[in-house]
Amino acid sequence: TLDAQALLSVTPPPQMPSTLEAGTIYGYCVGEPWNQQAVFKGIGVPVITDYEIWKNNPEKVFGMTKEFTEKYPNTTARIVKALIRAAQWLDENDNANRPAAVEILSRSEYVGADYEVIANSMTGTFEYEKGDKRQVPDFNVFFRYNATFPYYSDAVWYLTQMRRWGQISEPKSDDWFFDVAKSVYRPDIYEIAAKELIAEELVSAKDFPEFATESGFRGPQKHFIDNIVYDGSKPNAYLKKFPIGLKDEVL
Repeated sequence: TLDAQALLSVTPPPQMPSTLEAGTIYGYCVGEPWNQQAVFKGIGVPVITDYEIWKNNPEKVFGMTKEFTEKYPNTTARIVKALIRAAQWLDENDNANRPAAVEILSRSEYVGADYEVIANSMTGTFEYEKGDKRQVPDFNVFFRYNATFPYYSDAVWYLTQMRRWGQISEPKSDDWFFDVAKSVYRPDIYEIAAKELIAEELVSAKDFPEFATESGFRGPQKHFIDNIVYDGSKPNAYLKKFPIGLKDEVL
């Protein structure tokens, strides 16, 4: 066990820098631009980024209920098409559209943070503390590397962490992990949207997985800070690689 005590609380991301500045909290875990906001204000420094923990890890999600997708299949497909096109626009031509995206996001009706703060991470750099700005071209990836495709193995990884840290209180079979992932992640809906965009010549087929043969499981992934290889097809074997965390125990 770790000889440490910490109280975890929930704070809305836009309020995290001011809450840190007030001394109410001593640190926070959040997406951008709120880490860069702390650097900009001189009140905090990022310890590590998720890119350094797991390169090109799955991140934000746009979710819809099963009821909605079944009741409105055409609307669902159009929403996914819009998300794919937006993601492609953000990454195309070596991120050439990012400054325009930053201008939109900085408006008060959206994120509302300063342009400079949002640009720090959106345009291929990251500032760890004042003056320590480094090139991190893949810090934000929206489309390349099949970033928008809902891989089952990504869902399985999150489930392994929920099991490892006790949110899932009982051991589960590999098939359980797969079944839960497949009940939530819907590559079939994504495929419909992508194929419509390809037919409309708005995107290229080469920018997507080969749908006819795609299993939904990435190959073994090695780009973790702990150097432990993750194979989404073997969730329990992955859990057993860790000296810390739940495996066969029941809470």
